[in-house]
Amino acid sequence: MRKKVLPFPRRKAASAPLVMQGRSRVIIHVGAQRYAMDITCEAAALPPEPTPAATPGRVEHLQVQTRFLRLYQPAVIGDRINGWRVCWIGGWDKGKVLFVVMVERVVRGGASAALEHRRTGESD
Repeated sequence: MRKKVLPFPRRKAASAPLVMQGRSRVIIHVGAQRYAMDITCEAAALPPEPTPAATPGRVEHLQVQTRFLRLYQPAVIGDRINGWRVCWIGGWDKGKVLFVVMVERVVRGGASAALEHRRTGESD
């Protein structure tokens, strides 16, 4: 029996950034009273940051570095902090003092850069 394959049309490149509308309803109970809040927002997809140009005729190794940061103010996905891009939001810590995020950046060098970083870290 042949497998059934559904042909999907090819995606067309979007010229304008995609904007999505979101809506949430929050209900708070305080004693016998109930309060309701409707929250609306718009989210736009940001274009990715261009990667460094490769040298012609040579294979280039790129590495994605990640770090966890603890911030005093909340951040949004896509925010830039000293050359790093926020890619994950963990939220407030247990004490609600620090906001936990993960950041990433793309660097040249691949595995050799990671080994060099480890060597210098061990010598300290």
